[in-house]
Amino acid sequence: MSKTIKAAVMVEPGKMEVQQLPWPELERGALILKMHMSGICGTDKHAFKGGKERILYGGTEAEQEIVYPAVHGHENVGEIVEIHPEDKNLIEYHGEELKIGDRVTICPNIICRNCWYCRHIFAYPFCAKSTTIGLSFPSNKHPYVAGGWAEYMYVPPGAWVYKVPEDMPDELACMNEIFVVTATLDRAKEYSRLEARGFGFGDTVVVQGAGAMGLMHVVKAKILGAATIILVDPSEEKLNLAKEFGADYGINVSTTTPEERVRIVKDLTEGRGADVVVEVVGTAECIREGLEMTRRGGTYIETGNFVDTGEVSLNAHRHIAAKNLLLIGNTNHPHTGYYQHMKMMMK
Repeated sequence: MSKTIKAAVMVEPGKMEVQQLPWPELERGALILKMHMSGICGTDKHAFKGGKERILYGGTEAEQEIVYPAVHGHENVGEIVEIHPEDKNLIEYHGEELKIGDRVTICPNIICRNCWYCRHIFAYPFCAKSTTIGLSFPSNKHPYVAGGWAEYMYVPPGAWVYKVPEDMPDELACMNEIFVVTATLDRAKEYSRLEARGFGFGDTVVVQGAGAMGLMHVVKAKILGAATIILVDPSEEKLNLAKEFGADYGINVSTTTPEERVRIVKDLTEGRGADVVVEVVGTAECIREGLEMTRRGGTYIETGNFVDTGEVSLNAHRHIAAKNLLLIGNTNHPHTGYYQHMKMMMK
């Protein structure tokens, strides 16, 4: 087996290099994968920009900076090439046996399992000491390749690992992580039994951003019973693609003003505004517009600004209090949801 691994390394903000990195020594509880596919997350693009956008979990006990140099890539599917025999029943999420040749995907969040959050919150990794595959592990020391942008990837001990069904294409398996992020809509669904809040059957959903995350939210909104789905994006090509995924309307940011976009949404909802608005653009500037699109008593889901993208001016009365707004913030996804979302993807 090769002594080095070819990897795409983010050396510093704005600089990528292809490097040969050492083959890591396998720890107990770890895996080495031959990579099949790895996605590019918005977080990776923020890391490439640098500055404040390298800050994760800002203002919390878990606040940390994305490290450099590093091998990025946390939306992954790969094939096991190294595993300690003693670990074959200890790594997979449900304790199933793993063996060389199995395809797996990974939740990128690795938690300490000891802090207050780990002891009190089960499904979501709110760990105060969390590390993240592809973002927290420098490439200039062991394990070198703890990210998917490489020929081979090291899966650190403590990561949640899930077997990929034999009939699932790599293209879908690689998208599973971001599909699990759409659990924000499942969370909103939990509130629908009270006061017409949350996300109810037959609701109108606006998704700000028609990238991969936006398209996954279109799919989930459709599955959960949205009657009308509106996409907002500057790309006509993406808006047309979103309609193939189930969106009913597309609003082109490049040919409209914020006021016009808000008016279009209200015209489509008898003047009220959308029941649910989801931000997956990853820029703070669009939040104010999204809140304007949300009806009174509606729900605004903020999941795109995973890193610190700056501040935005809001009117506390107009945008939050007077609307009786339900605001759902999100920087994580439930590690409990991977297998369920695989099943949905294969339907």
